[in-house]
Amino acid sequence: MDPLCDVKAIEGNHKTKCIYNYMDIGLTQIKTVGEIMNDNDGTSQPKLFTPLTIRGITFQNRIFVSPMCMYACRKQDGTMTDFHLAHYGNLGLRGASLVMVEATSVVPCGRLSPQDLGIWDDKHIEPLRRTVNLVHASGSKIGIQLGHGGRKSSTYPPYQYYEETGGKLSREWAIVPKSEGGFSDELVAPSPIPWKRVGYSVPKELTVQEISAVVQKFADAARRAVDAGFDVIEIHGAHGYLIHEFLSGNTNKRTDQYGGCLENRLRFFLEIITVVREVIPKEMPLFCRVAGTDYMKGVDQLLPDPSGWDIHQVVDLSRIAVALGVDLMDVDSGGNLSGKFSPGMDSFGFQVALAEHVKKSKIDGLFIGAVGGLNDGKLSETILKDNKADVTFVGRGFLKDPNYVHTAATDLGVKVRWCLQYSWMWPF
Repeated sequence: MDPLCDVKAIEGNHKTKCIYNYMDIGLTQIKTVGEIMNDNDGTSQPKLFTPLTIRGITFQNRIFVSPMCMYACRKQDGTMTDFHLAHYGNLGLRGASLVMVEATSVVPCGRLSPQDLGIWDDKHIEPLRRTVNLVHASGSKIGIQLGHGGRKSSTYPPYQYYEETGGKLSREWAIVPKSEGGFSDELVAPSPIPWKRVGYSVPKELTVQEISAVVQKFADAARRAVDAGFDVIEIHGAHGYLIHEFLSGNTNKRTDQYGGCLENRLRFFLEIITVVREVIPKEMPLFCRVAGTDYMKGVDQLLPDPSGWDIHQVVDLSRIAVALGVDLMDVDSGGNLSGKFSPGMDSFGFQVALAEHVKKSKIDGLFIGAVGGLNDGKLSETILKDNKADVTFVGRGFLKDPNYVHTAATDLGVKVRWCLQYSWMWPF
């Protein structure tokens, strides 16, 4: 029986008949897509295209597709659609060694918008598995980012009214009303502080019992991700979402064991890491995305903010997290405080200094990912060669140039393998 056939037995008229929901993935790749080919005329191998092994997974290059929310669940039920199948399947063909699925909520009220993906129910597993199978057949590894939006949930997708408002992101100014599928009355956070005073609801402060329940939801989601066949799991602790809200003293004003000192503010995240690591296979890599700064003290990314959140606390977090089984820290910034963000968001590598700071801390067993505007092969190669990071995460760069892996290879003077279906066009 083809493993990609979903066979269901249905009783009817005293007979059992099989209904096949068949997914034909087409031609499976025989050789690794995105890998340097053998005919590179002795050219030294760029670090961007050297393999990297993390636990039981070997990545053929250091280019990972960053998780990017698509806000494409039309039925607002968290279920993957054919759009997602086409989107991630296409990315899988393009040679990146890892395709990371967008932030996927562990509970319904943790979705950033009603159109977000979810993994809070077993019914989500099969649609996820279809995409996993296609990306695997296309030649890439695939991961999933597990998250909870906290007080920033229930917003409109950023494309909503984008043209009508001259390019203004709708999530910045509007919470989705209940009549359109919103759930602003269900927002939760470590403390009852809205992300914005105007337009955003005051979130409910989670009780200790509710915190424990959310931790378990991450474990349940991780188990479903394993069942769906994902190669990597990433826990989303950045962008001002629930975990980030707990980490930062700027948004966490609790006076119990989950607030106050750094040890207490880290507790929620570390509990999630612990339970996720317990339910996933030993050979499965576990990543975390973290914010390196809230920009509370200004635009200098390395400025200390000891009572809030800063890169120095990220180092402290990382030392504990690696001992709990985290393999890679993916270092982002901002998003926790309205109006506080990097002024260089459109410039190349605007967050690399944060990744570099953690990398220079020399935490044994921990790999570092850089993210943010890394859409230039030569500059990305310099980042890796200068030991500022181990891998690069590229998001919008792949939307603008789906063949970015090949563009970067050409910039670095090497050839990498295309997928079989496209490979014949190379001489032309």
